[in-house]
Amino acid sequence: MRASFLTFLSAAAVATAQSRDAVIVVEKSLGNRYVNTTVQFPPTMDYVNDEVLGQVSSLYQIGPEFTYFCFAIKPDGTFYNEEYFGLDKPLHLSTNNVVVAAISCRIE
Repeated sequence: MRASFLTFLSAAAVATAQSRDAVIVVEKSLGNRYVNTTVQFPPTMDYVNDEVLGQVSSLYQIGPEFTYFCFAIKPDGTFYNEEYFGLDKPLHLSTNNVVVAAISCRIE
């Protein structure tokens, strides 16, 4: 009985996480200053937007209050880094800017 209750709680936590959008700050370097754009998307879908992701220096997850495993995907389909980025773990891609084809986030 206890095991099935714990399984139910675990499934409920995953369902709650899937319903909460990932909130990501996309940072663009403009020489001596930065411009930030905040995007939101469900972790069940990759975020794709050429206008926002065409020039990226860093990526930060700022919400929800739990970490998703997020990855920046290059135009050739590979990851920029094998390490994920998430809450309190930004991804610094370049001191300049790079093109990110998509951001993919998965539930922890």
